[in-house]
Amino acid sequence: MIPDNLDPVTASYHRCMHGGEFVDSFYETFMASSPEVASKFRHTDFPHQKLMLRESLLVMIMFSQGQSRVREEVEQLAVRHDRDHLDIPPPMYELWIDALCSAVEQHDPKFTPEVEQQWRDAMQPGIDLMKSHY
Repeated sequence: MIPDNLDPVTASYHRCMHGGEFVDSFYETFMASSPEVASKFRHTDFPHQKLMLRESLLVMIMFSQGQSRVREEVEQLAVRHDRDHLDIPPPMYELWIDALCSAVEQHDPKFTPEVEQQWRDAMQPGIDLMKSHY
């Protein structure tokens, strides 16, 4: 059961994770969004990658809420994704957020356009930081 006192995006996150297929849906949609995205995942250890996504989403949510203790984690994510490391170009984040919202729509039984906008708003500060490090 999801506690009543959670913010809307965190509550949605927990609803999405409940069935266990959310992360798979996200990666299927994201990798199908462009050949360039698919190529970035050619040699990926998906069990590890899926765990990293679940954790990163929570960090991004906390970052958007102004929880300063997670800023360093978002900075580390940004460096890991910059042009000198994983080389994730800024336009790819638009595909990422679209795939994320598609997965939320599929797996959050309380999905509405408002929930989608809340997700987009919550992810934007982290995405902006990621892009700024590219």
